[in-house]
Amino acid sequence: MERIFAESRLDWTMVRPPELTNGPYTGKYRVREGHLPALGFKISRANVADYMIKAVEHHLSSRKVVGVSN
Repeated sequence: MERIFAESRLDWTMVRPPELTNGPYTGKYRVREGHLPALGFKISRANVADYMIKAVEHHLSSRKVVGVSN
């Protein structure tokens, strides 16, 4: 899948979270290109959504795979 995206002309970002929870939005999370941040085992869906919106609005991590966790 990553190869197909990488070979395309699309502007894409793949966000890979660990276990998703229904916890509240905190705005506190870590992002690491290519991997999950160390010892990041969970993250709320609200925080993943926050990162995804910011990534699009600010052109963060364009054409990259990123891990996002607590």
